[in-house]
Amino acid sequence: MKHVPHWQWLMAIYFLLVAVPVYWVHVKAKQKILANKSWQNILLYFTSVIGVGVLMNFLVMFFYYRFLFVK
Repeated sequence: MKHVPHWQWLMAIYFLLVAVPVYWVHVKAKQKILANKSWQNILLYFTSVIGVGVLMNFLVMFFYYRFLFVK
């Protein structure tokens, strides 16, 4: 990690903008599954968690390479 510029900022931003939203979607979708266990809700759970993770990861990496990854 010593060769990654501003890695502390990257970890902080990644935690706030990826881990927290993915965990929040996980909790909400899990509540929906526990209320009504159907294949549709299970599919919704997996697609929403993976979708939020991929989207937020893309946004964080875009902002990191655009604004912080400068030497």
